Amino acid sequence: MRIAMIMNGFPEISEKFLINQVSGLLEAGIDLDIYAAVRPSGSMRHFAAERYGMYDRTRYTRAARSTKTRVLDAPRLILSNFWSNPVAATRALSTKRYATAARNLKTLYFLEAFGKERYDIVHCHFGPNGLTGSFLKDSGIAKALIVTFHGSDINSYPSRHGTNVFRYLYERADLITANTSFTKGKLVANGCPEGKIAILPVGLRMEEYEFPKERVSRDEATLLTVGRLVEKKGHRYLMDALPSLRTRFSALRWRIIGDGPFMNVLRDHAKELGVSEIVSFEGTKNDQDVAAAYMSSTVFVLPSVTATDGDMEGQGLVIQEAQASRLPVVSTLHNGIPDGLLDGRSGILVPEKDSPALADAIGRLLSDKDLRETYGNAGRDFVAETYDIPLLTKRTVDLYESCITS
Repeated sequence: MRIAMIMNGFPEISEKFLINQVSGLLEAGIDLDIYAAVRPSGSMRHFAAERYGMYDRTRYTRAARSTKTRVLDAPRLILSNFWSNPVAATRALSTKRYATAARNLKTLYFLEAFGKERYDIVHCHFGPNGLTGSFLKDSGIAKALIVTFHGSDINSYPSRHGTNVFRYLYERADLITANTSFTKGKLVANGCPEGKIAILPVGLRMEEYEFPKERVSRDEATLLTVGRLVEKKGHRYLMDALPSLRTRFSALRWRIIGDGPFMNVLRDHAKELGVSEIVSFEGTKNDQDVAAAYMSSTVFVLPSVTATDGDMEGQGLVIQEAQASRLPVVSTLHNGIPDGLLDGRSGILVPEKDSPALADAIGRLLSDKDLRETYGNAGRDFVAETYDIPLLTKRTVDLYESCITS
């Protein structure tokens, strides 16, 4: 079977979960082509993407990230598509069906990129790309449509673009996958038929987080957070917990891996609290450096919250990466996070925006080495049984086959 997978930018350094899925499908012998709207932002390259030849395998549309540039390119784009496929080009402009994908011209850009290629399935990552997938199915480019929702696409996208933005997608999709039970619930509440939804989390490769004991050297009191510096990650609430924690743990240190628009806000807040010297802003790192950070840290913390614009965490794969590295986790009772760890066994969950509760949970783990080891071992076993790529790849291929046969 031939599969086309649609992404936004690929491979992005912050979306390793997509690389993990693609590598598993390639290892399973799936005939897979990748289509991305734009080239990845930044110059840092994924080792795994290079190893599996994903840069060469990906076909990029001619779409620009700038709306102004797309508008200027519209005459060329429209004439080109009308010349080669007038029926599909006319259909591509239907905002009633394809909503934002028609308005931002993605339907036409992908029509141009697909050309004469035809597929058994088009698998779209993120709901907005599913709008383009609906168009491709309607145009006979794919026989079946699968759309994977990751969280932010259903948590905040409908509030910005209209409650019914995905209604036609729900009609045309043969299968919709959700990364957590929370995401599934949001889809159902938005009007997606429950019978079309399968829960399929994103995964990781356990071998990438298996370290010989002689290489593991945990620091005495190092907290680690990995993720973009945006409001929903909740960095501010962990920072507010640092002054009280530092009175108990003199070697306390917090490593923050990631970049984003909240960088300066967080730096200023650290200065206000007098904790700048124990907070390390380390920016974006490659896979190997992140794995090394897991190996040397004491507790992983992801204090996620609901942002003011309604944006929420999705699955939070970094929580599974930390557990695979035998790190105990402290996180929040937020969105799909409770699906991704064993509360009270591999990690501790606390309410959102509760700095004292974060301090208490972190303090319990920092003060008890045996508890950390117990949580760490339980976490690795849990992730191996639930999130390892070979297991998830088999489930994905089974879903592909069921779509084709039905």
